[in-house]
Amino acid sequence: MDLCTVISQKYIPQALNLIKSYNFYSDKEKVFVYYFNTAPESLKIFNQLFGNQVVLRQVEEICPHALDPLTFVYKAYAINDCLLNHSRSMIYSDSANCFIKTTEPLQEDLVDNSLLMSYPHHGLTNEYWTTKKCFEKLESPAAEIMPQYWAGFQVYQRTPDNILLVTELLNYLKDPDVALPNMKEKRPDGAAAKCIEHRCDQSVLSLLIHKHNRHQLYDPEKTLKYGDWQTIVEFDRTYRPDFSKRVLAPRESKFGQFRFLNARV
Repeated sequence: MDLCTVISQKYIPQALNLIKSYNFYSDKEKVFVYYFNTAPESLKIFNQLFGNQVVLRQVEEICPHALDPLTFVYKAYAINDCLLNHSRSMIYSDSANCFIKTTEPLQEDLVDNSLLMSYPHHGLTNEYWTTKKCFEKLESPAAEIMPQYWAGFQVYQRTPDNILLVTELLNYLKDPDVALPNMKEKRPDGAAAKCIEHRCDQSVLSLLIHKHNRHQLYDPEKTLKYGDWQTIVEFDRTYRPDFSKRVLAPRESKFGQFRFLNARV
């Protein structure tokens, strides 16, 4: 499977760390690095280290909020462009993640030619992380009590259903009523409303999964391998991730650990 990620200037080291981990634990297929708000000169390091394996592509400013770092339209752009135009089988990973075990099980873990990781806790349902306007625009009020899906790790084969999902994801996010406000604004529907903050691309992805009946039931084993254990622990202090089973380390380099960047892998 190809790897797809997206960066701004400050996340170049994280992306390098991710790609090195991918090369160590996968078949070293193509890597598509999408970038925005990044000086062209600073991107040369990718081809210096990885040669033609890495394909660099600039995120287009397809709407006024496309390059807002906290709205994440750029992530949907990367996934959409990569799957529709470049890859038949792709892993999307946020740049701060890294692989710490072989990616070989991914093929067996796909459901309907995709892997979408749901959160298990009631406090992580859509009603707390999505604005009323977003529910209205997507015509998905029944999704309020459905789980959010982690947007930081997604896997897709190029199929008609997956093309539809990622195309709608991007198209909806072009609408400011759907994509905004970004995550800095707390209680966007007012102090008395349930919504704590709007999760932008994650909210739209989660509502579209419900709208198209693409739910993937919470699987403890898959969550151990690929899930966002850090967020789960915030809501459930009794959750104990088994690190010996992890394939993906979420956000590891965001917190300063670059276990692959300086290693000879």
